[in-house]
Amino acid sequence: MMFLALMFALLALAALAYQVGAAAALWFFLRRPFPEGADAAQPGISLLKPVRGWDADTSACLASFLRQDYPDIQVVFGVADPSDPALPLLRQLQADNPEVEVQSVICPQELGLNPKVSTLRQLLPLARHELIVISDSDVRVGPDLAARLAAALQKPGVGLATCLYRSGPVHTGPAALEALSISADFMPSVAMAHYVEGITFALGAVMALPRQVLEDIGGFAGIADYLADDYQLGHRVSRTGLKVQVLPYVVETLSSRETLQGYLARHLRWARTYRVCRPRGYFAYGITFALPWGLLAWLAGGLAAWGGQLALACLAVRLSVAVVAERACLQGRLPWGWFLLLPLKDMISFGLWALSFAGDTVNWRGRRYRVTPDGRLVKSEED
Repeated sequence: MMFLALMFALLALAALAYQVGAAAALWFFLRRPFPEGADAAQPGISLLKPVRGWDADTSACLASFLRQDYPDIQVVFGVADPSDPALPLLRQLQADNPEVEVQSVICPQELGLNPKVSTLRQLLPLARHELIVISDSDVRVGPDLAARLAAALQKPGVGLATCLYRSGPVHTGPAALEALSISADFMPSVAMAHYVEGITFALGAVMALPRQVLEDIGGFAGIADYLADDYQLGHRVSRTGLKVQVLPYVVETLSSRETLQGYLARHLRWARTYRVCRPRGYFAYGITFALPWGLLAWLAGGLAAWGGQLALACLAVRLSVAVVAERACLQGRLPWGWFLLLPLKDMISFGLWALSFAGDTVNWRGRRYRVTPDGRLVKSEED
């Protein structure tokens, strides 16, 4: 047991070093200057936005894209189901903003297993401009986002621009778990990847790329059967030799009424997908779990004092990283009381990481799929 205790302790110490490094990476990443546009004229932008359903936050999110301080922007909303409750509200949003070029389109075809990508394939022919922006319907942005994206894409060698995100206001425990997953885990890991290996993936909240680059990588048709469409877009752009530019710009995702079932299902789905897409990197990701390794060291060491001190140190560092990332770096507003869920979130994340190695099937929108070694979805025979 002492050997196990020492092994877990070494893993905990390595995780502590990573946590401090990741928090520092996020701090410095967000203090980089924004890219400046090379041309005085700003190119037109076509925003493609699949929408499914409507909740209390949707209107504010979509409206934020209609209030861009940008001279030429076209917004195309797409819904797959003609009976979707979002459709009449989208048309009302269009009527309320006559100064913006807005279209609301029904996209009834099923062009692949990824419904979002299927909608994007049907929206793309309506895009008038060379710069294409893709964003989820639960994202709220500032009025300068379009200008920042356009400036980034004017830099030589940049093929795709994307940006960081944080969680908006939360009203449930699972929504707080999601907010902590974003600020204490995912965003620091993106910043660390930027400094250690470079970014070869995109973040799905907001992605922008020239139409020609999209065509060069096979268009949306090439990723029609992939769950991780954001990863695939960034990865394919990177393989062409062009750069994926992550801006030091933070948008907000609103999922204030997240449920525990939804949180667990989504994170297991992501875990298994990214394990397949980046097997070595995902395996190495296990070293980041400071608190679980610290607790395992304490238990394997027979609850010795040194193990308890190590576990407390892991907890203190993790809480510090979460606070620094959420409040100081991402400028989030997560209430202080929700930070007490961080130990629970860390143990859930560790369990999902371990569980991701137990299979290659995922549940998504009521259907069961198998994820192939190249990240493609295949309908499960059990479905």
